[in-house]
Amino acid sequence: MISLLFVLFSAIFFMLSSGAVLSHLFRQEIAISRRTASYSGIEEGQMKRDIKIGNENPKNSLDLMKKIVDKVKRLIDRRTSAARKKKLEQRLHEAGYPLKLSPTDFQFLQLLIGFVLFFIISLMLVKTGSTIISGLFMGCIIGAVGIYYPSFYLSVVIKKRRHAIEKMLPDFFDMVNLSIEAGMGLDASLLRVCNQTKGPLADEFLQTLEDMKLGKSRREAFSDLRKRVPVHQFQSIITSLIQADILGVGMAKVIRSLTSRIREQRTLLAREQAMKAPVKMVFPMLLFIFPAIFIVMLGPLIIYLIQSVF
Repeated sequence: MISLLFVLFSAIFFMLSSGAVLSHLFRQEIAISRRTASYSGIEEGQMKRDIKIGNENPKNSLDLMKKIVDKVKRLIDRRTSAARKKKLEQRLHEAGYPLKLSPTDFQFLQLLIGFVLFFIISLMLVKTGSTIISGLFMGCIIGAVGIYYPSFYLSVVIKKRRHAIEKMLPDFFDMVNLSIEAGMGLDASLLRVCNQTKGPLADEFLQTLEDMKLGKSRREAFSDLRKRVPVHQFQSIITSLIQADILGVGMAKVIRSLTSRIREQRTLLAREQAMKAPVKMVFPMLLFIFPAIFIVMLGPLIIYLIQSVF
């Protein structure tokens, strides 16, 4: 009985909230339709029947849903500050624009996931015998987790992309250096290497070359590239390339020295990770390995003592 009341209450609440949202989003269209009906002499009941018949068409339903989504996105866009948009745009760019989402689309996806999880979890918990208050409370918690999950996923993608860029640096600039030593210019070498390799580093340099085609100087394009990719090693390389372009130093020598420095840094980083490994192994050993050893070594002795005493 309680689950039936909760389902009925949820359905009524969903219908009322949807009606309120739709009436708010389409208030201008409703006002225009009523004025048009009053001037043209069309009765309001006939208009409602026509609207109802038109909404039965699947195409009209899809158009209505698209309008609702567009209205919600415009509302989100108006309520979001410029600083938050810029920050979210930077994070999406660092992640490589997953699913080609804009900042507004990403926030709409967060709200959609949170609302769907809230409704599903609340309904499932109440149907399994929980109270309405506990179901709504757990639904709010899971909905909040659903809202936060896309941001967490974006952070994971950003971390993986940065690691991929760091891993590609030595081989990428080795090929650029070989192309320059073969007689090609820096821009042609970058374009050739980007066309032959795939990955986030090649995508970033392709965007830089496109910016240069659109009228930016090499210095400005490389400065924008340095801002877009917040990887320390990569930023130091781009800074060296900008300084070499300003001073007129040969790019082959600069890139050769940069490549050797990158490999030395990667060697030092590997040694650092190897030195950290024993410390990281302490807690798994304490939790999993040592208890098993103690059970194997001391288990028979404890059993013998128990049998001898009792």
